[in-house]
Amino acid sequence: MKDFFTVLGYDIGGTKLGIGLVRNDGKLLGRDRIENKDTKPEEILPEMVKKGRELISGSGLTADDVRAIGISAPSPADIPNGILTAPTNNKLWRNVPVKQYLLEQFGIETCFDNDANAGALAEWFFGAGRGARDLVYLTMSTGIGGGIIANGKLVQGASYHAGELGHMVLTVDGPECACGLRGCYEAYCGGVAVARRIQRELAGQPNHPIVKFAGGKLENIDLIALEKAVRAGNDYAVNFWNEMCLRNAQAYGMLMNLLNPEKIILGTIAWAAGDLFMKPVLENVHRFAWKETYEACEIVTSELRRDIGSYAGAAVAFNRLYEQNEF
Repeated sequence: MKDFFTVLGYDIGGTKLGIGLVRNDGKLLGRDRIENKDTKPEEILPEMVKKGRELISGSGLTADDVRAIGISAPSPADIPNGILTAPTNNKLWRNVPVKQYLLEQFGIETCFDNDANAGALAEWFFGAGRGARDLVYLTMSTGIGGGIIANGKLVQGASYHAGELGHMVLTVDGPECACGLRGCYEAYCGGVAVARRIQRELAGQPNHPIVKFAGGKLENIDLIALEKAVRAGNDYAVNFWNEMCLRNAQAYGMLMNLLNPEKIILGTIAWAAGDLFMKPVLENVHRFAWKETYEACEIVTSELRRDIGSYAGAAVAFNRLYEQNEF
């Protein structure tokens, strides 16, 4: 380990913005958050600077002690130039040059990447991916995103769109996905897609157990309500859950054959639901992968879990330093 140093990270979400001050041994020196729901960027950007400076000074440091700043941002984005172009989770942020703004305010090297890549880097440096040379990380909540580490390097692709794993097509002419394709992995297993399908199928059934677990409102059905109905033994919910888990297993098998990773690291739903999710997935994934790639790969859940937002932006900065052989 080189001498201790610190980076500042920002994780820009649709309803909140996480900030983390992280040391290169993984110690989280400080964290904060900014509410970011229906708020214009010209209001948020100065607050990002203010909160960042407060974290630095509150840890007994100065800006000179911060080696780099990292930004984790939703797609789509102009990654090389650090511009949020048209994020689907916040329609007020359009063509916002976040990287340039923070660089000008702090005068510190500033880096930018999408949130799924940032999550993969966070788990690689400080979570379940430590020590691996080849891994896949999957965000698994409202949608499904991915980040790929291959031979010890983040894969970004020719147009910086590598890792859009939620949009692998599992079935020709399958359900329509929000991205415009049909049959995408996300269209089967993403939280929003799952909720919308259940809402369609249970329309006119206000007394269905899933509706009850959603507070009695069809429009509030989500993965949590589905999970509760599964644990309660509802046949519809159990069958739906098993189908969803089978589709996840199919996707993981495809990734094993495509990338031959040491680890596939799974985000929210996997660790939140635990064995209810992992058991049927692990029982089926061998059906979709070669024996050689299956046996070489371990499927695990995120170690950082809810803390990943405090590490994601910082991990982008650490990766820049890593690529420069400074970390």
